[in-house]
Amino acid sequence: MFDLPSVSIPVSVFLYVYGAYMVFFLLYSLFNVYHLVRYGVYGFGLYTIVTIFTGGTILLAAGSVFLLMGYDWSAPLSLETILPPASGDGLFPTL
Repeated sequence: MFDLPSVSIPVSVFLYVYGAYMVFFLLYSLFNVYHLVRYGVYGFGLYTIVTIFTGGTILLAAGSVFLLMGYDWSAPLSLETILPPASGDGLFPTL
């Protein structure tokens, strides 16, 4: 018999979401840098802004990767720990 609380998903599913976000963020950042360089006023200010933006992006992305490296991504996440225990015969648990 199928028992919903016994279903578990791997925590690594969240890494796929993180990876998709990072790909979107990379494309959006490249789009921004292209428009800064293409339509910005050339000079020291433009290069300073692009350098600060690129350096900040690399720093934040590397920081998030190093913070995520400390977790065990192969552990299963059981729905039993997320869902409250059902009390009653209804479809939804009563509070």
